[in-house]
Amino acid sequence: GAEELALLEQLLGLPKGNKYGAQGERKVPVLQTNNGPGLTGLMTIAAHLVKQAKKDQLLGSTAEEKAVVQQWLEYRVTRVDGGSTKEDTRIILK
Repeated sequence: GAEELALLEQLLGLPKGNKYGAQGERKVPVLQTNNGPGLTGLMTIAAHLVKQAKKDQLLGSTAEEKAVVQQWLEYRVTRVDGGSTKEDTRIILK
């Protein structure tokens, strides 16, 4: 969650300083924003950071590319996070 998002910030060249939290028993990431309500969810926050870095091409250029990126992000959240152990996660990614 929060660690991955901080790493994404770094990889995108964004300045550090975003404040992340977690919500609920599944520890859903939350980004606290200065101007309005926080953003919730790994996919939502990741897309926000990519747009903030002005690297929208990472989210896809065509409708098909955007759908594929969205599909992989969704797969990451629903399948990979669903693995109960590191071994389960390794098998899923393999």
